[in-house]
Amino acid sequence: MPHAQRLRAGLLFLLAASLGTGCDLGTKTWAVQTLSDGPQPIAPPWLSFQLAYNRGTAFSVARSLGDAMPWMALLAFALAAAVAVYVWRHRPDRLTTLALGGIVAGAIGNGWDRAFRAAPGGGTGVVDFIAVTLPGGHRWPTFNVADVLLAVGVGLVLIASLRKAPAAQPDPTPG
Repeated sequence: MPHAQRLRAGLLFLLAASLGTGCDLGTKTWAVQTLSDGPQPIAPPWLSFQLAYNRGTAFSVARSLGDAMPWMALLAFALAAAVAVYVWRHRPDRLTTLALGGIVAGAIGNGWDRAFRAAPGGGTGVVDFIAVTLPGGHRWPTFNVADVLLAVGVGLVLIASLRKAPAAQPDPTPG
């Protein structure tokens, strides 16, 4: 594989991962500074910004990671490094490269919070601030830009892999 192609894929990946991480950490800083006084309605009653600290997993599936919080942060950073090596070695197509950059940005953003962002009451926590209320008054778990990057990135990787999947071939053996 030509070095120039590998370099282009690496730069595209770094750009996507850097921009995504910057947007995530920047919006979390904004949320901490702005939303401490209370929620801000954006499109009532469906969308508001309100500050929350998640000490558990994505969408609060596990409410508290406790002593595992630093290990989850380390896992996120290790995932980011492994994906970066994959992109450098395998030079995936542009869509996959951008999607992997988004996944890494989400992992780094939430990993950073798990490792370093002080939460009220001690310890660390992931800053969540996007609150969505579904029809019927059901609340979607509060989330952040990193969560969006992760979800969209995984979706785009799936789409890219489906685009590359070979069409099913008929069985040549008589039946």
